[in-house]
Amino acid sequence: MKRIIEMIKKYPFIIVLIVILIFFTPFAIFSPGESRRRAIVLAIGLDKIEDEYEISFLTFIPKPNQEFEQSNSVVSGKGSSVSEAVLDAQLTLGKDIGLSHAKTTVVNEKMLEQDISSSLDYLSRVISLPENTVFVCTNTSAKELLMATDSLEKNIGLKLDQLISYNANDVYITDTSLEAFYKGYYSPHKSSLIGFIEHIKDDSQQAQGGESGQSSGGQGGESGQSSGGQNSGGQTEVGNSGEDSSSQSSAGSESGSADGEKLRGSLEGESQILNKADAVVLREGKKVAKLNIDNLNSINLLSEKHSLDSITVENVECECGKVVDMTFLLKNKQVAIKTVFQHGKPLFVANVLLGVQLTEIDTKGQEIKQNAQSTRITEEIAEALEIKIKDEFATMLKILRDCKADVLNVYDEFYRYNRKDFEKFLSSLADKDDYLNNITFMLNLKITQDG
Repeated sequence: MKRIIEMIKKYPFIIVLIVILIFFTPFAIFSPGESRRRAIVLAIGLDKIEDEYEISFLTFIPKPNQEFEQSNSVVSGKGSSVSEAVLDAQLTLGKDIGLSHAKTTVVNEKMLEQDISSSLDYLSRVISLPENTVFVCTNTSAKELLMATDSLEKNIGLKLDQLISYNANDVYITDTSLEAFYKGYYSPHKSSLIGFIEHIKDDSQQAQGGESGQSSGGQGGESGQSSGGQNSGGQTEVGNSGEDSSSQSSAGSESGSADGEKLRGSLEGESQILNKADAVVLREGKKVAKLNIDNLNSINLLSEKHSLDSITVENVECECGKVVDMTFLLKNKQVAIKTVFQHGKPLFVANVLLGVQLTEIDTKGQEIKQNAQSTRITEEIAEALEIKIKDEFATMLKILRDCKADVLNVYDEFYRYNRKDFEKFLSSLADKDDYLNNITFMLNLKITQDG
């Protein structure tokens, strides 16, 4: 005992530790778990049917099991306002709502016909929806999409947040979080980009979804026209008017069709989630355009972060003299953006160096001895590839010009480096929001063989 007292005198913090253990250990052991009074929300869905809001929470239910399976449930509430709908859902759950783990916010596409910011205001301002939650929309109700995530995970082992995170990091190459939406909403150009996830509910809609998946790869979300012309210097100058673009991307259509068939085969007769890498352009909180993978690839052309595009050029002559289709993989990229004023008119110049690798040759039934590894990219092939890229860029630009949505951040580039000239240019316009139609875009491409 004497030895213990001497040790306590030597190490007085032991007394503090003993007091803590005596007073707090029983409380920690016998107090109920946090999950008993607070629901753990993984995703949020927001719908509006006529004048009534419906909010749905994908909640995590902690249950002991030996199969390492996560048990989730969708609980919803309705009300004349978002706050009433949240309260109704809380009453159904018998718990408070905890949104710190919410990774995804889904809204119905129809809600984007009106300013969506007013509906999101309560969630972000009052009940602290994390600003880094990924913001997407869907063609069906958000509640039905959340309910379909269970079959998605069971059939192909993929969670909704994993699917959406892949799109945000590897497809959109721009922040599609709630914070990014608000930044775009309150910016001078009032534009932002969010993801789109297609949900197919039954067999009749599967057929329609399959057809749209095959055709949407090569068409602009809002039928765009190419307004570019190629000059001898390897530049494309895009003006305000031009000719219709007839180029379609077979790579995008084949990808959309293949993905759709794969998921339809695994989820036959069930509710399905199709990821075709589509996106929605918002201006002032409303949907103004829908972009497909080809449009997004054209936007990503100006970003060095993205270098995994596949590009197919049709009817080009290879070294053996045969006319074939060639598919290229973009291996590396260097981008330099320059904004200048020529004679008082703004000029947006993008110098892009692309390193591509030929990965596949479609011989169209012809007998040729060459393969992708031994085929050299000739000047004719590089020219055809350049025309294809510029045509798709012009189509994308036409869509953004028509809806006055600057998701290319052109405003920021001019304002950063040419503030006085750009403000003078804006003041000269009858409609300041229509500045994209009054800016000349020049895309300079240099294509090299990589690998």
